[in-house]
This record gives sequence, C-alpha cells and structure tokens, in this order.
Amino acid sequence: MQNIGLFGGTFNPIHLGHLIIANEVLEILKLDKIIFIPTGIPPHKDIGVVKGKHRYEMVKLAIEDNPYFEVSDIEIKKLDYSYTYDTLKELQKIYYVNKFRFIIGYDAFLEIDSWKNVKEVFKMAQFVVVNRNVESREMLKLIEEKCNKFDGEAIYLKVPNIEISSTEIRKRLNEGKSIKYLLPDKVIDYIQKNNLY
Repeated sequence: MQNIGLFGGTFNPIHLGHLIIANEVLEILKLDKIIFIPTGIPPHKDIGVVKGKHRYEMVKLAIEDNPYFEVSDIEIKKLDYSYTYDTLKELQKIYYVNKFRFIIGYDAFLEIDSWKNVKEVFKMAQFVVVNRNVESREMLKLIEEKCNKFDGEAIYLKVPNIEISSTEIRKRLNEGKSIKYLLPDKVIDYIQKNNLY
C-alpha cells in the first residue's frame, strides 16, 4: 500500500516555504509521494483568495520538477465549500489507501474541532503536524489532547523556519515590491502574466 502525504492549503500563492515543508516531510517520513490539494472555496477563509484554477496552475508550475509531488484539483472542481472529510473519502476511492498522512500546520490543527466529521477524518488520516517555531511541552500536550479527544493519531515534525507567507507576498505585490526568491520563478511569471493580486 502506498504511503501518501496530503498537503492541503489555499496556496494563495504557493511559495518556497510550502515546498520546503513538503520536501522535509517527504524525506523524514519516507513517503512515496505528496499530493498538493489547493482548496476550493475554503470554509474558514474566502476573502481575497484568487480563483481555484489560478492557484491550481501555480502549484502545478511550482512542483513540476519534483517527481514525488503531484497536484489534485479534487477540491477546486467543487462548486460548494470544500471539507476535508469529503475530500478524503473521494481520495480513498482513487488511491485505495486506508490512511493518508495529512500535513497540517500547528495553528490549523488546533482549530480541528470545527471541522466536519472530524472523528471520521482521524480514521482516514494520520495528521503530520508541522511547526516552524520552537516546540514546547504545552504544544505537544495540546496535540495529544486533540488526538485523545477524537481517538486519532498525529505526529509532530519541526520543520525549517522559513519566514515566508502568502500574505506577505500579496502585500509586497500590492506595494510594487519584488517577490523574487520567495517563490519559484515560474510562479512569479504566472502571477505577472495573469495580473494576479
């Protein structure tokens, strides 16, 4: 059975920080591949998000040189809100995988109580909680509490602290500042060609 990581996100836009995190998880957990899943209409944030087709294309361009990375349009094809539970159910049918490795940031993991059918989500995925900041006992305790609450499992990985954010990139673009070295050149070209942000 394949050992597949899922990396969902708005990717508005995808940047080198996302790629470094994915590569780190791929190597540490010896995954067969990581599937990037740009969100459709994200239930928790939808203001200022460019169209799904653009975010999908940017991810595709960013990962095209890595044979272990794929991108899925499973969520952006939906006309309604995207929920992790529904996405995992569909992906299980496509990949015949009982349990995926679901890459998620620490802050997002703490919000998991608000997810649709979260107990079922834990049955379909082992969470790979990544964080760029210094770990603490409190942080690990909170992860453990969530797992116990929903009878699931998660592992914690500290990843390199790359101070890049999609928000900062959009801000720099709005201010007419350079975004070189923050995201792949192909993505920068796509943003400029399509006049995004």
